[in-house]
Amino acid sequence: MKKLFAIFFIVFGLINGNAQAQTLSYIPENPTRALIIIHGYGGNGRHLSWMTNRLKKVFPDMALYYPTAPDRAPTGGHQWFVIPTIGEEIKDKSVYDIMVKDAMRNVSEINNLVEEIHQDHHISYQKIYVSGFSQGGLMALLSVLTNPHKLPIAISFSGVPLLYTPDFTLQMITHKPDILIMQGDRDHVIPKDSLKMTTETLVKAGIEPEVHVIKGMTHQINQEAFQHAIEFME
Repeated sequence: MKKLFAIFFIVFGLINGNAQAQTLSYIPENPTRALIIIHGYGGNGRHLSWMTNRLKKVFPDMALYYPTAPDRAPTGGHQWFVIPTIGEEIKDKSVYDIMVKDAMRNVSEINNLVEEIHQDHHISYQKIYVSGFSQGGLMALLSVLTNPHKLPIAISFSGVPLLYTPDFTLQMITHKPDILIMQGDRDHVIPKDSLKMTTETLVKAGIEPEVHVIKGMTHQINQEAFQHAIEFME
């Protein structure tokens, strides 16, 4: 499985490796809210932009932003933080601490984008939502939980689990946002108990997330997961 995972991202990286660290966006006329959608390992801002056509029909007032991580992944494409391994080994403390230390360094990239959205389009902080896939899912949670402007919603699709570390502590959480976390029961890229781990972390902060296990879903965003996200934002 690990070999297949590596081959996938090498190919994906070759396709996307020349993409610059930029933010793609869809801005409707007079937007009143915004959604930031964060890609996973080896991707870029184009990776999840397929969501635009459906989201703009459901939420015609919503601006959509697809940032690209500032760091290059070793296999090509971009990364929000280093990933020394995959699967169950992710939750090894020494490995996980490395990832979160790196992730917290790039949370500022998401915070800067939040500020740009607020300033450029006068969208209230309480109308700016953050979502992400895989390592982007963890970035979404970290950014919303620690943002000083108390962003209201975080959505994690097949996300790397959220655990406390020396670089992300309970004391750093600024408020209690609404949080949706989802994972497929056939996902072997992240730990099988990622939802349980993330839920326990959030409960310690007094946050009860909405949780969905998607039957038959691998490490991806399928239509069922996407529909849950739409209903959550509605």
